[in-house]
Amino acid sequence: MKKNVHPQVHKNAVVKCACGNTFTTISTQQSITVDICSACHPYFTGQQKFVDTEGRIEKFQKKFELSKQKKAELEAKKQAKKAKVQPKAESVKAPTLKELLEETQNQEQTNQ
Repeated sequence: MKKNVHPQVHKNAVVKCACGNTFTTISTQQSITVDICSACHPYFTGQQKFVDTEGRIEKFQKKFELSKQKKAELEAKKQAKKAKVQPKAESVKAPTLKELLEETQNQEQTNQ
């Protein structure tokens, strides 16, 4: 082995878990902090537990709620647009030029 190339190995490195469990191991770091260990992991304990260290679950739920609100707003806009379009379709059509000419001819014939 080359000298001064490899990191220093600590034989009594302390591992601290978020649940409060601590144990020692061999590592290149003197102290290690972890979120989940064998004392709190669902695989070993048989209990499901959500670990949310950075508010990820709440952040996702907020985004999900916002998307629901936006979809509802879009549906409301679509319904309002449809409501506006329907009365225009039901309105009376303006007579064409041909119809106006025929009407005036009919009026002239009745006047004579």
